Amino acid sequence: SLCLGLFIVGPIFHSVEVGLVSIVSALFSLPFGIGGFIWGALCQVIVVTGVHHALNLVEIEMLAKTKWNPVNPVGSCGIVAQAGAAMAVAVKTKSTKMKSLGYPSAISALLGITEPAVFGVNLKFMKPFVMSMIGGGVGGFLASIFHLRATGMSITGIPGTLLYLNEQLPLYILVNVVAFGVAFGLT
Repeated sequence: SLCLGLFIVGPIFHSVEVGLVSIVSALFSLPFGIGGFIWGALCQVIVVTGVHHALNLVEIEMLAKTKWNPVNPVGSCGIVAQAGAAMAVAVKTKSTKMKSLGYPSAISALLGITEPAVFGVNLKFMKPFVMSMIGGGVGGFLASIFHLRATGMSITGIPGTLLYLNEQLPLYILVNVVAFGVAFGLT
């Protein structure tokens, strides 16, 4: 079974990885921030499917090739937008139960874990999820226009600021505040 993994499964998945990197690179090379808008809007849909961890391969490959990760700031906008929508639900609802779910899930999303906000709040009402997709798209568009690129991978939202401890930090904060604000306001 070791030989099977080494000589058959490994090369197949490496080809899949190279293909994914090509697709994501092509998306991010679209003009006028279009790719950033698309990725920012749709990245949390991938979370719903549960295959979002497979995209770590894309980030690893981009970092290995270019030393930069343009996926992280755009994805962070999608994550922070989920927080904005969940926070809006918590602020607006009269339900004590939804408030007690909305506020902590928004904080969790700001720290990079969106599943409580996505499944516990935003998808439950659907409109907040759609509004967070718009917020993530707007933030992703700006991140793409500003050519934001992380120096690493995997951490997003507030902890993600550690990947931008350079001249990009104010822009990283700006695009995430915009993503949060758009999703909050629309929701």
